[in-house]
Amino acid sequence: MRGYLEGSTFPLTEISGKKVPQIILGTHPFDGTTYTSVERDQKYLEQWTGPQSMVDVMKPIVQRFGVTASRGFPSNSKLSRWHQEALRLTMEELDTEIAIVLGSILPRTPRLDTSRYLYRLSFKMAGKDFQKTWQADPINQYWFKYRNTTESEIDALITEATALPLAPPPELKNAEVDYERLESLLNRWKGFNVPIYASNETWEFLVLAQRFDELQELATLIKKRFGTFLLGTHYAGIIIPMVEAAGVTVDGYSTPVNAAGILMFPTPTLALKALQATTKPIIAIKPLGGGRVPPNRAFPYIFHEIGVHAAMVGIGSIEEAEETLNAAKTTLTPS
Repeated sequence: MRGYLEGSTFPLTEISGKKVPQIILGTHPFDGTTYTSVERDQKYLEQWTGPQSMVDVMKPIVQRFGVTASRGFPSNSKLSRWHQEALRLTMEELDTEIAIVLGSILPRTPRLDTSRYLYRLSFKMAGKDFQKTWQADPINQYWFKYRNTTESEIDALITEATALPLAPPPELKNAEVDYERLESLLNRWKGFNVPIYASNETWEFLVLAQRFDELQELATLIKKRFGTFLLGTHYAGIIIPMVEAAGVTVDGYSTPVNAAGILMFPTPTLALKALQATTKPIIAIKPLGGGRVPPNRAFPYIFHEIGVHAAMVGIGSIEEAEETLNAAKTTLTPS
């Protein structure tokens, strides 16, 4: 089987000694999430009828465009299992390896909602600028609609969150990490080449709880297994400075970066300030802002203006692949 480095037609970047293509295929909308509308989500939920329906999209992305790295994200959903099987089948049919940029939730008991405390810290840091950013953010708006959240419920959340103490809530301090379930999630990807592990934003809770020793232990555990550990966050302006001030050793960060400032909290300005202050590699997620930033604007911004190392892009059709990957290739090809 041809290796993913040989098969990639995109430039490679290096993160903690591991080489990975600068363009990584995301899990959206293979998981039925588009971040645009409930109606568009439903379209993909109907389109995915099994692993082969995903292979039909993945295969030309690898074969025609030379994308040989993909996000892998284990969950208990049917779509997650289909996605993993589709990656395996695509590799077999093309005799080409696909590197996995693995991520996962951080299972904990009881389940936690960190949104109110993040809101409190963000409001402390950025005040009404954060409040305006948070309420107007189009992906937040998508989630409000998806969850049928009413205006009165949003107002109640804001009122409650801004009244919270600044000290970490007891539930964050006392929640227990479910190490057994984490191990089970990671074991699902045995047999795949995983050069990069990049957590999702649920790992933020250890930072918010100031449980830095435990975060370091987990990061070291993951790094021993996969060679790298990148911390995922949607609140780069808060989480990255806290991690670095605490001296926690991570290999980089995975966070939203896009020209529209979507999902970049507490504000795009503060998120970018944190990215510019760190010396660690950045993998950009949401580079297209959930389909709201044109690819020919998105990639010059993240790679040339901000200087991220790599980007995860969601692609659900050949038409999207044509526009997105050609724009990425143009940006990353030396003139």
